[in-house]
Amino acid sequence: MLNENQKKLQKNRMIAIGLAIAVTAAITVTVIAAVSARRNKPVTDPTTGSPTAQPTVQTTKGKPEAPVIAEKVTFLAPLAAGNVTDAWSADVPVFSDTMEDYRVHTGVDITAAAGTPVYAAADGTVESVEFHPMMGQSVVLVHADGYKTVYRNLQTAIPEAIVPGAAVKAGDSIGKVGDTALIEIAEEPHLHFEIYKDDVCEDPLDHIAITPVDASADYEDVTD
Repeated sequence: MLNENQKKLQKNRMIAIGLAIAVTAAITVTVIAAVSARRNKPVTDPTTGSPTAQPTVQTTKGKPEAPVIAEKVTFLAPLAAGNVTDAWSADVPVFSDTMEDYRVHTGVDITAAAGTPVYAAADGTVESVEFHPMMGQSVVLVHADGYKTVYRNLQTAIPEAIVPGAAVKAGDSIGKVGDTALIEIAEEPHLHFEIYKDDVCEDPLDHIAITPVDASADYEDVTD
């Protein structure tokens, strides 16, 4: 049996618990109301002092948007005509007449007369113009879809417009055939041409077709 004091103490405890619950509920309702009012409050334009309309968020339902597809690159031959004298061989070393050893060949060598114009094989941007200590005067172009083309053994004179960052179109002149590559100096004047996809070397002849030069065309046919 509880005495009178214990009954009063228990009663006061119950009242205190009830008040605490009521205060907590009131605070929760107040916070929710304040947040809701702030979200719905119009934004005031600081320049005019007038309220501006809140932007509405729209959601789209149904068919998703089509994925973005990278532009497909089509390559042109970098020379109007020429003969491939050394093929691409990035996996198997081949004999180098100049160095007299076996080494990989990451491009194709296309012979043409010294001074023959060299053209950009595709639309792109000039990444670099440099004189490579081993491969001579070089121009590097970057293209869409992760492609890059490299033009080496050029003459040292490069068109003024061909500078890093410049945009080029397929067929623009970017240099001329030369003989500046020290490690290929035993060969005839030629263009050393390379293609990369995502920094991986690929066979240029998988992408371009070279119009061969018929050596007999330089001589008069004297057969009866």
